[in-house]
Amino acid sequence: MNPDAPPDASRLDLNLVRVFVAIYETRSVTLAGDRLDLTQPTVSHALARLRTGYADRLFTRGAAGLVPTALCEQLYPTLKDALMRIEATLEETRSFDAAHSTRRFRIAMSDIGALYFTPPLLKRLQALAPHIQVDIAQPTPALPEDLTTGAVDLAVGNMPELLPSTRTLPLFEEHYVCLMARNHPTIGRSMSVEDFARARHVQVNSPASGHTLIDGILAGQGIVRNVVARVPQFSVLPYLVADTDLLVVLPVRVARLFVARGGMKALPIPASIPHFEVRMHWTARHQDNPAHRWMREQVAATLKKL
Repeated sequence: MNPDAPPDASRLDLNLVRVFVAIYETRSVTLAGDRLDLTQPTVSHALARLRTGYADRLFTRGAAGLVPTALCEQLYPTLKDALMRIEATLEETRSFDAAHSTRRFRIAMSDIGALYFTPPLLKRLQALAPHIQVDIAQPTPALPEDLTTGAVDLAVGNMPELLPSTRTLPLFEEHYVCLMARNHPTIGRSMSVEDFARARHVQVNSPASGHTLIDGILAGQGIVRNVVARVPQFSVLPYLVADTDLLVVLPVRVARLFVARGGMKALPIPASIPHFEVRMHWTARHQDNPAHRWMREQVAATLKKL
């Protein structure tokens, strides 16, 4: 991008489109610059050219960042789609040089997924592609749209709602166990249905997780949990469970991670709860993109071994 080039309302170059999309998605000139590896003055100058070209402010300042104008909201879907299509054609004509790439990938997964999956993935990327950047995003109800628009590259987890709209690869099979304090006051080395139903439970209300189906499955077997607390994240659980009488149901791999910290134990759930698959999801648009395909291969190679 040449920041000194004069504004030209009749021509919108690709770099200006990149700036527009980055500002719209980050709601910040500074964050857009970080994403594009541009200085803040360069991004500000590009925004000025965009405003001149469209004869509109495009963004105004608000309490939570930049706020798109009505015209900006109209422009974003078209420019985002055009940018993705153009960049896809450019990337598909050349091989992906992972060792030197500075590309940023955005992967959606729950906090429990980030806790378990991110360390081995980043270790692998450090060895193979030390300049690549990875942003881990918490899934939201807008995840299907974020995958379609390219705001998110990949989603990893137990996300059955994505199956109809994405390409997908199973990574491994999981099952649930019950985590509790090692010296639980009423439950020893085994747990009966009565113990499980009578105990005090913590429930995690994760917005994009198949874990919310557990209570429906238990109810079908006549088991109703005594839920006394609800929390939005899995990562807080060790601090709630280790020194209390609380129980929590969670995937066995993460339960083992918590047990290794000390002070906790994991027992089988005295009910029939189906196993589930942890999968990687992406959209058909990215299927043949070399960079995207390379990252999918790294995620699969890393997580299938866990």
